Amino acid sequence: MRNATIVVLKLAVSIGLVWFAFSKIDMATTWATLRAIAPAAIAGAVVLLYLQLLLAAYRLRALLGALGARYRTKAAFEVVLIGAFFSQTMISFVGGDAMRIWRIIRSRVSLAIAAKSVLFDRVAGFAGLFVLLLAATPFLVRIIPSPEMLAGQALIALAALLAVGGAFVLRRMPAILPQGRLVRLAREVLDSGLAVWRSKRGAWLVIGLSVAIQLMNVVVLYVIGEGLGIHFRFVDGLLLFPTVLFLSMLPISVAGWGVREGAMVTALALVNVPDHQSLALSVCFGLCLVAISLPGGAVWLLSRNTPVKQAS
Repeated sequence: MRNATIVVLKLAVSIGLVWFAFSKIDMATTWATLRAIAPAAIAGAVVLLYLQLLLAAYRLRALLGALGARYRTKAAFEVVLIGAFFSQTMISFVGGDAMRIWRIIRSRVSLAIAAKSVLFDRVAGFAGLFVLLLAATPFLVRIIPSPEMLAGQALIALAALLAVGGAFVLRRMPAILPQGRLVRLAREVLDSGLAVWRSKRGAWLVIGLSVAIQLMNVVVLYVIGEGLGIHFRFVDGLLLFPTVLFLSMLPISVAGWGVREGAMVTALALVNVPDHQSLALSVCFGLCLVAISLPGGAVWLLSRNTPVKQAS
């Protein structure tokens, strides 16, 4: 019953936000902008997004290796594809992560290692985004005129720093303090995370791949924008898109729909991009994400009843 309530609430949030975004913008102009997109831009965006998935597969493989499980790149790519499919078709990335864990377990990897690798992979994705957010925040003062919006941006950066600080506090909690099962489990996970961080090349490789993946998102959005005839500088996208991507990753809507559109319109308005163009860019980006995730559904359907022979 609780899960059904969450599903209904997220659907309601997405539908409400999408309706609000679309009701404020001339849909005829938005549709005309979408129809006029250059096919080369779509092709380029799809190629870049698949390269991004390949980088994500290398990151997952590196994390599994740091946790003691040898994993092949091809198998990791299949895991990433399945996760992408369920992240786009289910209510949030949580469903995609659950399916990634399921797939890794079927590759003869223990539940503990599978769960930790997917958790650390998700944390690494946010970490790469936070690196870009923290780097962009000082420069946004020149673009953002509203004190409220600047405060919101500062709060996001502060939340990232507090999350890191909270992890270290939990890790160093004195043993004499009362500690429940969840605290012990959290400390165990943090110990594994520190082991990954201290492993040879592990931390820098994972963070480097995470930053590269997020930068590729910015490039994809810029390529789509060029194909739509939207004029903004790449550096503006580099400053504004990380916040849009972060907000769309929050598990409050269906695959970010609605949240991403509203955030995109608000962000690009700061650099004088018309609302209908911003909406067209966000919708096209979302459709590209859905398109590249479809092969993951085929991989899942073809292999769900077939034993996976990947050795660990």
